[in-house]
Amino acid sequence: MIRISIRYKLLLVTLTLLLIPWMGYQYVREMKSFALQGQEEALLLTAGAIATVLHDRPELFSAETNVPDIESEISDLQVMRLDHPLTMDGKLDDWGPLAESAGHYSIPKLLRNPENRENKESDLSFNHVLGSWGRYLYALFIVQDDKVVLRDPSYRRLDNSDYLRIYLRDANDQMTRYAVIAAKSGRMDVYAMDKEWRYPLTGDPIYSIVGYFQPLEDGYAIELRLLQNMVSGDARLAMAIADIDNIKDRKLETVLGTSAAKNTTELGRVVTPSPEIDRILHGLDKPGTRIWILDKNKYVRALVGDLSTADDEASILSGSNMKSLQQWMNKLLGPVFRKILKSPASEFKDLPDDTRKRNEALIYQVLEGKPSTDRRSSVDQKAELLMAAHPILNEDKIMGAVIVERSSNNVVALQSQLLQNLIAITVIVFVLVAAALMTFAWRLTRRIRRLSKASGHAINPEGRLRDEHAIPDVKAGDEIGDLSRSISGMLARLSHYTRYLERMPDTLAHELNNPLNVVNSSLENLGTQHPDIGLSKYMSRARNGVNRLGSLLASLTEAGNLEEALATEHHEKFNLNKMLSMFIEGYQESHPEFKQGFITQLPQHQVILKGSPDHIAQMMDKLLDNAMDFCAKDQPISLSLSVWHQQAIIKVMNIGKTLPEGMQERLFDPMVSLRQTGDDRSHLGMGLHIVRLIVNAHGGSIRARNNEANNGVVFEIKLPLA
Repeated sequence: MIRISIRYKLLLVTLTLLLIPWMGYQYVREMKSFALQGQEEALLLTAGAIATVLHDRPELFSAETNVPDIESEISDLQVMRLDHPLTMDGKLDDWGPLAESAGHYSIPKLLRNPENRENKESDLSFNHVLGSWGRYLYALFIVQDDKVVLRDPSYRRLDNSDYLRIYLRDANDQMTRYAVIAAKSGRMDVYAMDKEWRYPLTGDPIYSIVGYFQPLEDGYAIELRLLQNMVSGDARLAMAIADIDNIKDRKLETVLGTSAAKNTTELGRVVTPSPEIDRILHGLDKPGTRIWILDKNKYVRALVGDLSTADDEASILSGSNMKSLQQWMNKLLGPVFRKILKSPASEFKDLPDDTRKRNEALIYQVLEGKPSTDRRSSVDQKAELLMAAHPILNEDKIMGAVIVERSSNNVVALQSQLLQNLIAITVIVFVLVAAALMTFAWRLTRRIRRLSKASGHAINPEGRLRDEHAIPDVKAGDEIGDLSRSISGMLARLSHYTRYLERMPDTLAHELNNPLNVVNSSLENLGTQHPDIGLSKYMSRARNGVNRLGSLLASLTEAGNLEEALATEHHEKFNLNKMLSMFIEGYQESHPEFKQGFITQLPQHQVILKGSPDHIAQMMDKLLDNAMDFCAKDQPISLSLSVWHQQAIIKVMNIGKTLPEGMQERLFDPMVSLRQTGDDRSHLGMGLHIVRLIVNAHGGSIRARNNEANNGVVFEIKLPLA
């Protein structure tokens, strides 16, 4: 049966209080769900209001008239609006988050390589982003290339190194090709090129395009600046990286570009933000909200706003009216709250990259004419963003869509604050209740433990009642008091009965000795006066019976007297090794009838014991007598002494009968014997009991077991060293 203490039972009862915060947590979760739904509905209303402002204004999207579908192989170039001009130095630090939102171009996606006719595999790839500020168009290329080959000025041809190609078709459908080439870090040379990309059309570089080269650990970066009027109107643009891997033959290996660029019709458009839409949105902008305007081809035509949550979180937390105790608990449990509660991120990344790459399902629905809402994680997975989208119409035709985004940090902050308060209150209540219950349990278990200890102490290891036993709480007026009084009365009655039993051997010996002496003397006189009678078998049996009774009475008296002697005996230090050696010699001389002899294994060094040498000799005498009685013919008795862990270990082993099952412990009880009933000697079963009394008085232990060969018995005694 499983034992569970009262304290643990009360603790389990206390744990049921945790159901209260669990139910509170479920309630807070439901509140959060309703709050998020409310925010989504509010964002959808905001998106609808903005879309209403942009309805029936086709001039805002007039440039979209002949734009091909996005699913075609033509890759238009999306331009993001910059909030400051860039320094042309080839470094990435002034691009900010826009550099991280660059589109990725690799072989499986947009490789157009007419020169690579074997279609070899290449590790070339790059990230590319366009930004605009004022009258300039900026481009950034972050190229991953394991072998960077710079221009060798000694070559007249310009296609002998890694370089950037620019394909530009103006409004008159005239194609111009530019090569942006680097011979070292820093400013790059820009040349107008022939169709084969081998030689410049003129020997002088052009300065309307500025490029800077910066080597990186796994490739290089190119920073480019063009005039916006070069790509205005119906102009088309594509850019590509030409890669050379072998510096010896400098043969072109791969061309990876933003579009196919095989002819002028395959160049992509430059999609720039609409200044008019920007102006309209800035008047509708709200703190903590980001607004996207997409055209029907999913290009970003305007982007305003910031998803910063610092103001939202601060307003929530500052408006909470917490009590001082709750504030103290929140301060105390701050590390716990940070581990188990989801707090709004003070900073998170959500880059304003090309929105058509994300939220495809939402954008598809809204461009089908269905206002929609959605939720997504920020780029760094630190915040949850709420989105609402509404179509922009012109005479029932879809021109684009409004997407309004806002983080859920205000709801998360509110939920976190409510949960903190809930946990703080729960901890306070739980601690107070648990403290009260644990105090009660401690007092209760302390009283029960005292009672249990006193009850156990009332009986010594030999099963005798001690003279002194005080049961606590006998005057208490509760159930434990009743139990204490009951145990105290029971021990008192047992004490009287035990004293009666302890005096019984002495009483019997005294009462039986006198008639026994009379019978013995009478038998002797009868044998003297009548020799014929003295020689009869009946006279012999009577004398044997008298001797047996005398032996039994002597055993009872010896055991009773031994306990008193052991309690008052003065212990001294002696050499156990020497004492056993002398004892064996004397025992062999006194028992010449035991022809088998003894096998002794005694150490060479001294084994110092503190105790009574006489009683130890008495113990050994009883053990050897027992071993001789049960030893097989022609088999010696083994005796050994060893030291282990500050204990002297004495082993006595005989070859003969083994112990029956369950007798190992009962063997040392009084009046227990395994000798045959037909034995002509009297045995009361007190010998091994006397051995145990002596061992216990010396602070040791004794056990009996069958030997490993199961052909005899081993007695093992452990006594502490001095």
